[in-house]
Amino acid sequence: MRDAMAYRGPDASGLSHGPGYALGHRRLSIIDLSDNGKQPMYNEDGSIEIVLNGEIYNFADLRSELVSKGHRFQSRTDTEVLVHGYEEWGLEQLLGRIRGMYAFAILDHNSHELHAARDPVGKKPFFFYFVDGEMVFASSARALILGLRNKPEIEPRAIDHLLSYLYIPGPETILQDVEKLQPGHALTIKRDGTMADLVHWKPDFLHPNAGLTNEEWLEKTEEALANAVRRRLVADVPVGILLSGGIDSSLVTSMAGRLAGDIRTFAVATDDSALDESRFASAVAERCGTVHQVLKVDGNSRAQLTSLVAAMGEPLADASAVNTYAISEKAREFVTVVLTGDGGDEAFGGYSQYLAYYYAGELGKFIPRPLDPLFALTSAALLKCPGIIHRAGTLLRLATMPVEDTLFSDAYLGPEHRDALYTPEFREALGTNNAREHYLLALPHDVHAQPVDRVMQACMATVLSNDYLMKVDNGTMAVGLEARSPFLDIDLLELAMSVPVNIRFRGGKSKHLLRELALKYVPKECVNRRKQGFVAPVGAWLRQWSDLVDDLILGPHVEQRGWFRRPALESIVSEHRRGADRAYLLWGLLILELWVRMSLERTISACDKLQAPTKVLSAMGK
Repeated sequence: MRDAMAYRGPDASGLSHGPGYALGHRRLSIIDLSDNGKQPMYNEDGSIEIVLNGEIYNFADLRSELVSKGHRFQSRTDTEVLVHGYEEWGLEQLLGRIRGMYAFAILDHNSHELHAARDPVGKKPFFFYFVDGEMVFASSARALILGLRNKPEIEPRAIDHLLSYLYIPGPETILQDVEKLQPGHALTIKRDGTMADLVHWKPDFLHPNAGLTNEEWLEKTEEALANAVRRRLVADVPVGILLSGGIDSSLVTSMAGRLAGDIRTFAVATDDSALDESRFASAVAERCGTVHQVLKVDGNSRAQLTSLVAAMGEPLADASAVNTYAISEKAREFVTVVLTGDGGDEAFGGYSQYLAYYYAGELGKFIPRPLDPLFALTSAALLKCPGIIHRAGTLLRLATMPVEDTLFSDAYLGPEHRDALYTPEFREALGTNNAREHYLLALPHDVHAQPVDRVMQACMATVLSNDYLMKVDNGTMAVGLEARSPFLDIDLLELAMSVPVNIRFRGGKSKHLLRELALKYVPKECVNRRKQGFVAPVGAWLRQWSDLVDDLILGPHVEQRGWFRRPALESIVSEHRRGADRAYLLWGLLILELWVRMSLERTISACDKLQAPTKVLSAMGK
């Protein structure tokens, strides 16, 4: 299990075992590069031991406090602070004090208990299997499989979720009886073999602070962001920045440049000019004076697919992971840690759907509730029209319908394909699964709260941790690179969650505070441009990779698996090749099959490169 994750920790390994337990660890050396930083790590008498994946950013302050209380340290690492902090304060108080990204397990030989915890927003993964008093856990489901007595079965609901929304929402995983520890949760396996769950943090957008002016919010935001960046620059190895040229990563770059200087930045250029943001990243790098490099990503990215899938804890069909992996591979040649702009949109309201829900909430104040059905009919008519009229229909729909009926109501696997795609046997195993249910469960029930606040809280608890952060963790750790996200610093995040909507969307624009702050430090054209996102031209790639599609989506395994009907698959592939956009559904099918072959059947390895077949031209004559 440990060595299957060597890519996550290429610098050292450790193993501790005894009656009834074993702990393994792979180390990526960031703080205290000496052998004193090896894990598992212990307290003075060896009665407490820990394995940690991640970083505790405020470890220096906590260490000083613990030393003053008589604790003796053998290293300069952040990991050892957790050991002594657990001794001094216990698990719950420790979790309230630390600031960082983490998944860790503490084995207490005195109480014969195992404690595990995951950071508040889920930056670091934690997969576990707990059946009949036996606990197996790992940072990757692919590694966890190696610790199970029997080959696990695929979870049908997970396939439905993956094809519908590109990821598998926790606590569910691709494997039956295997779970993800939820963000902000901790668990304890007690001596009697039972499990107790602890929620140590959860998002709360529903209690805004209306007592500050716009200028005061700007000042507080800038101060909190500077502190968040400063914390994440602490390392005994080189630190760089993944720079897209958008507001968030540009602000991080500007802050880091003023705090540290001599910063390296890395950007991606795609082979689709409509999606390429590299020119904006270059403009920011020039303004901030960074050492900047641009990496070209093109259709040859298929050669890296096996390496990327091997690094996935479970199937993830967010195609921009290809970009993340590619830029990480380049950045790793120069640095071991990178800062990112992840979380700025989630914390400060940067997505277009957030702005739409804000407008809908404002419009809804002027529509008498008895007239909702009339306006709903008007909305349905407007949605059939193109352009600005269609957008007006969307706004009316959001203003007159409950959030529960509109949130992520569109899926990549729509009803028209879902019914045709699944075999009767698979539908029976799937039962009445609703792929949207995890959104609805995460949506706050307070109907008097602002719709956009409810939506932002639901998205932070679902798509952020299960898709975006896992994409970044998988893509960077695949090459032994650590990614840090200043915008997801808990102190900054809690500040952002308390911003009232009239400030967050002031002037009718998304993430007003970050936008206004960026105008002080970032080229204006990078601030006011249309948001693009870190996307890959996967639709064009899939048309070019016809041999790969034929093998992984239409191969003889279709009948063997019993999940999908071949005619439906052939129809979806044919539609895409004729110009219809079925890119993300096909990408999900391709990644799923590749993951199964690599992780369960082991007929493909990470070393196999999925190169295009060689073309042979010949001429013969007498």
